[in-house]
Amino acid sequence: MTAVDDHDPPLKTVWLPHPTRTVTVLRRGLSYREFPDGTHLDGSGYTIHPGDGIPFTFALLMRPYPFLQMGDEVADTVGRAWRFDGPWDWAAFDGEPAGEGPAWPLVLLTRAGTPCSVEDAEAVAASTASGSHQETVRDWMALTEASPTP
Repeated sequence: MTAVDDHDPPLKTVWLPHPTRTVTVLRRGLSYREFPDGTHLDGSGYTIHPGDGIPFTFALLMRPYPFLQMGDEVADTVGRAWRFDGPWDWAAFDGEPAGEGPAWPLVLLTRAGTPCSVEDAEAVAASTASGSHQETVRDWMALTEASPTP
């Protein structure tokens, strides 16, 4: 899954009911890639409209970063501060390119814009004590048979 979009007013389509939510998923073997103009994968993803009456089933293969929440701010081991906006959407506060992503271990700085609890900070530290962002990406690629993005 690469995106979940809510539509208010509902999206105008030829199908009824008009969708109020769109979920975009990738075909097995493709990697998520965002282009400078904001498009993704040259249109290679699938769009699903939950609530349209068409049955579908999802199976969770992996949940990268279950210890982080959208908007969490962390510091990495080399002193860079990052905002977590999703597993493949890390923004470095220094404005430099994300490159290989944050260097583990991570220190949780804020959650929901406020200082984090000791328990949350300990969970993030323990979860990133070993491994790396790149290892997480490789694990995801192996499970989904995805290819590296250029």
